This record gives sequence, C-alpha cells and structure tokens, in this order.
Amino acid sequence: MRSPRIKWTGFVGAFALVGMSLLSACGDNNSSSSITQPQVNEKVTESSSSVDEGSSVIVSEADECRLGSKKFPENYCCQYYGVQCTTTPKSSSSVESSSSVASDVSAVWTGKMEMPKTQTIDGKSYMIIETAEELAYFADQVTNKGNERLNARLVKNIRLNVDNMVDENGNLLVDALTLNEWTPIGGGTNAVMYKGTFDGNGHRISGIYVNKPSFQRAGFIGTLGGTTTSDSGFVKKLGIVNSYIVGNEQVGGIVGRENRGQIDRVFNRGSYVKGKYAGGIVGYQVNGGRIIAAYNTGTIVSPTTRAAGIVGMKESNAGVLLRSYNVGFIIAPSSGVAAGISTNNSSKNCFYAAQSDKELKANGATEKSKNFMATNEFVSTLNGLADGERWTRNDNINNGFPIFDWEL
Repeated sequence: MRSPRIKWTGFVGAFALVGMSLLSACGDNNSSSSITQPQVNEKVTESSSSVDEGSSVIVSEADECRLGSKKFPENYCCQYYGVQCTTTPKSSSSVESSSSVASDVSAVWTGKMEMPKTQTIDGKSYMIIETAEELAYFADQVTNKGNERLNARLVKNIRLNVDNMVDENGNLLVDALTLNEWTPIGGGTNAVMYKGTFDGNGHRISGIYVNKPSFQRAGFIGTLGGTTTSDSGFVKKLGIVNSYIVGNEQVGGIVGRENRGQIDRVFNRGSYVKGKYAGGIVGYQVNGGRIIAAYNTGTIVSPTTRAAGIVGMKESNAGVLLRSYNVGFIIAPSSGVAAGISTNNSSKNCFYAAQSDKELKANGATEKSKNFMATNEFVSTLNGLADGERWTRNDNINNGFPIFDWEL
C-alpha cells in the first residue's frame, strides 16, 4: 500500500518527476555498536519501478507536497514533509510583516548523535526528541549503554532517510549505500529488552532502513517488554512511515518481539517488512503482550512461514489484540500462513481487507472489502468499538482509509 498519490502521464509526468528537488542521504558502516555514518551524498530520487499502467508515473504524497499540491489539509505538507510552510505575522504591532513558521519535521539524519534535553512529565523523566540525531542518541543509550528503562517523547516527526526511499514491493528507490542503516533499539537478540515508555506524542518516524538478515528481532524496536508485566515497555501514539525493515525472524514494523509490553494507538503506513514471523506492527508476541488500536497499510512478507497485517505470530499465552485493522498486502508461502490480522485465533474487534490472489486467514477478525474500509461507515464502526482512541478519515490521506484524529 502506498501513500495517497496522483498520476502524471507521459512526457509531462516524467519531466515533473525529474524536476523535483535533490534529496540527501547518509551511509552506514553496518555495525550495531556504531552509529556514525559517512557524509551526505546528493542524489535525485527517481526509479522506473515507480511506473505502472504504461506511461504513468506515480507521484507520492511527499512529492505532491513538493510540487505544490493544495489538496491536503492546511499545514499538512509543512507538518509531515517540511514544505509549503505558511508565514504568519510576528505580532499585530510588529513593523516586520511576517516570519516563517517552524516546520514540525526534522531534517534527514546526518548519522551523528546529539544528547537531547530531558523533561519531567507526570512524575517521570523523558528524553525530549526533536531531531534524528537525538533519537540516535536515545537508541544508543538503550542498546549499547544498558539503559533499558529510559523514556522518550517525540516533539517532531523524525526523518532517518530521504522520503520515498522504498516502494510497496520492497524495491529501494535510492542507492542502499547512501542510506543510514538503523539498528533496532535493543539490538537484534534477547540481550536487551526495552522496558521504558516511548511516547510518539502523535508523531511519525519515517525512512527506517533495517537490512539485518541475521537479526532474530528486527523493527524500530528489537524487543519490547520485560520479565514481569509491571516491568515492561510501552509504545503509544506513534506512526512508522515509508520504511524498509528486513530481518531473519520476528520482524515487525514497530517491534520485532513483544514480551509482555503494551502497544497503543500506532500505525505502520507504506512500509515494507520481511522475515520469518513478519507483522505490520509486531513480528512475534508472547507472555501477555497487548496491542490496542493499530493499523497497517504496509506490505508484509514471510519467505518461509507466517505473515500477518498486525502480528506475525502470537503464542497461546500472549495477551490481547484489539480494535485494529489491516489493508496492507500479505505474502507467505503456500506451506505457511498468511493472515489478515494475526496468524493465531486471538484478535477481537479487528478487520482486514480481502486479497484477490489468496484467501487470508481470519482467526477471529472480520474480512471487509477495501472499498468499504475507505468509507465513513467503516470509521463509524471503529468509533463505535473504540475505548479512548478516536478515528476519522480524509480522502487525501492514507488513501482514504481511517486514521487517528491526531494525524490531522
């Protein structure tokens, strides 16, 4: 599934695509203990794999913003892509007419680390993250310094790599050598479990690039949870967008392995996730893990066993999976299991879109048509089941499928 898009045909479309602004990205030394990256290389993001239906060229949501599209809600392009930012007067009495409004999206990661400031919120200390460098510092503290209980809160949308680096088939649209490779928080083994609170605060992380074929737990976070329910991690109000996450097994768009932790009001939009036990949100869920109110529109692939829209594999002693939906494409071998929500019979009040190529396992979820899932009626269905979250929709965002109200 791709972000909302328009199609420009023939020579005009090709000319528009080539004429877009240059994007920058950084390299990586592929080491789980080092985050420093090579310097930025300038390049134009262009690929023939973005072409379908003859001579049509697909233009993504980010590119539409850069091209000046006015179809999105006010300030949307500024908030998520740092372009089309409006100007406002400094004050009614100021002699200067206007000043630029600060963008709510970070610059692309330089590959370096910077220590963020901290703030006490509801009696707990949080690292306040507003740049990719600060996010990298936080991840290093958890993964390499053993600070498993650190809390973090995003105050901006974070870009780890250039926009539109991958298509829905897992094809990288830029040279992999120019990308910053992300090491999942906690690493790819069971040595470190993240036990703190990661509060997305209604923001998104885009451009996560994980290409770790040997990792057993891959995602934005490797392992979320702990040895007891009271000492487990918590992820909330976070979106992962346009990312590429590939590992060996237990691979998820947000968390590779959830062990007792809780995940609440999250989404994975337009990302490619691949591995044994692959899920749009979590690869593998055990020991009472909880997922409440999530959605996936990314492509989820298992080359050997199980793939599903929300949870790739859910053990019988796992906890709950509630009020979630999937419209992402699911791929698993004929000898494996492809499921709309979870490959185990344990979800409640969940929905998934039917696929024309194969029948997806329901396992307690309800199958709907994609056409229905992009309607106000489906939004009403979700809100009728909701307990704290609030859904809405916009024809120009997420292909018209439901989004959380804080995404507008």
